[in-house]
Amino acid sequence: MNTAKLDTGYVAENGWLYVPRPAYWGAWILAALYNLCRDVFFAPMHALLVYNAAYFGVWSLLGLAAIPLMRRFPLRLHWRSWLFHGVAAALFVQADVTVGLWLGDRLMGRAGSATWADIALRAFRECFNLGLMTYAGLFAIVQVSAMRAHARQRELQLAEQQTMLVRAQLDNLKAQLQPHFLFNTLHAIGSLMHYDLATADRVLKRLGDVLRLALRDSGRQEVTLAEELELVSAYVEIERIRFENRLAVEWLVPDALQACRIPPFVLQPLVENAIKHGVAPYADGGDITIRAYRADDGLVLEVENKGRAAAGGAGASRRPGMGVGLANIRGRLEALYGAGQERAAALDLVNTENGALARVTLPGSAAGNIV
Repeated sequence: MNTAKLDTGYVAENGWLYVPRPAYWGAWILAALYNLCRDVFFAPMHALLVYNAAYFGVWSLLGLAAIPLMRRFPLRLHWRSWLFHGVAAALFVQADVTVGLWLGDRLMGRAGSATWADIALRAFRECFNLGLMTYAGLFAIVQVSAMRAHARQRELQLAEQQTMLVRAQLDNLKAQLQPHFLFNTLHAIGSLMHYDLATADRVLKRLGDVLRLALRDSGRQEVTLAEELELVSAYVEIERIRFENRLAVEWLVPDALQACRIPPFVLQPLVENAIKHGVAPYADGGDITIRAYRADDGLVLEVENKGRAAAGGAGASRRPGMGVGLANIRGRLEALYGAGQERAAALDLVNTENGALARVTLPGSAAGNIV
């Protein structure tokens, strides 16, 4: 895991060990105090202080060279890896105990005429086991740190891949949705041109408004409810021109919810579906109600259609449709907010007495800014 250079308050760089300098030096001081307390009844306190300070002081300096080596060459199952770390451990430990003993003798005034070979042999006999345990402890800490860093890297990579996948899914779904809406409207314009050219021209102008608003929201994963309502309002104007007095729309959206964030193009397909099943089949048309309200800590969006013919009458379409638009909404909600969770976003279609109701439920963390 190659990261940017860490702050100078840390012992190392490039992600090999995230230890603040005070913690690093403090750990060696604690190790020295522990060793001192263990031997306090077996040697004079002054000698213990001097030799422990020399021993662990040298280790703290050698550790700055040993830790990058441990990270660069992690322990593997291959015999060469074990041989490498065995030799490295022997060299580091022998260097520490020899230099530490030599420094301790000098500080205690026991230098004498001993040669480096004599000091190294004495250090091997008296301190090598302790040095080996110290090296093993340091090595274990470094390996655990490396595994945790690797696990974090894998988690970040998986999260990044998941985000890229979700974005690709959303882009694909939006690419399906916008042509679907456009083709439906152009088909309506084509039909109008055969018997009412002026009305077709008005619809075409309103379509330009809708496309302008849709392009404004392209590339965005969320928009405000106010922005979505602006687009839906432009679309409703198109349908009002088509159906004239056969379509009535009621807006029940509190001003306090206008700033809530929702997926773009989530209401327009619901309104389109409501008109298709609750207005178009009836000779007298129908009524559409668009609602937004709070539920628990989330946001609920509803589009309800009520046909003006008797329930179940001729031409009635009682079954809520699940065409491209609604299937698209469901897919985007699952991609954005997850599926199968207790408080996941949901799209529900319900038959009512004289029509149908489509309900989109967004959890509070998704809707956001609910006052």
